[in-house]
Amino acid sequence: MTDRARQKTAQPRRISYAQFRSAVQAGACCAGTAGDSTTDLAALVARQTGHTEPAAALDELLSQGEGTPVHGVWHHALVGELLLLCLRNAGYSISEELIDEVVDRGRQIPGGACGFLGACGALASAASAYAILLGSTPVATEPRERLLEFSAKLATHLAEIGGSRCCKKSSYAALEVARDGFAELGFELPEEKFEGRCRFFAQNDTCDGVECVYFPRKR
Repeated sequence: MTDRARQKTAQPRRISYAQFRSAVQAGACCAGTAGDSTTDLAALVARQTGHTEPAAALDELLSQGEGTPVHGVWHHALVGELLLLCLRNAGYSISEELIDEVVDRGRQIPGGACGFLGACGALASAASAYAILLGSTPVATEPRERLLEFSAKLATHLAEIGGSRCCKKSSYAALEVARDGFAELGFELPEEKFEGRCRFFAQNDTCDGVECVYFPRKR
């Protein structure tokens, strides 16, 4: 595949909300009818990871799913799940119940939320893990404030990266911000290199190519 730079002068593809919902129900966009079962399988397989590096764990897991669409609601559960799993693998006390909870929270985030609700599911998944570590609830004060600040950092980072919908890009962006945010809470994760690490670009027909920081550059 050749490098594809985004055509900034071209009109973006338009899709209505009704068209989007029809595509989802037909299994052709974001999640489709296989969304729930794929999320269940991915969440189950993720429990076997021995990684302490969330991005490495994500790459390894999603590389196993031949024929799995590049976009999907499983990212909404996986990002938070892998963050907590990697913390547990690093020696922190993270119970199975908390990992089940972050997956359940992620399953409630609808496909297409990034473009229709302004709330990317992968970012919300990382925020869910952060909320669990904080003990944040809707009626909390200081933890809720810190959670909202963290969520703002996630959204700002992804907006600065820019471009079209890409679940892998969103996941990497979430994990980048999460590492520093979790460290501030006393939960340290290993440093990972994110620039140029994407190996999924050929599967994405709306890939931003060299305009994306995660797109692999020529050596």
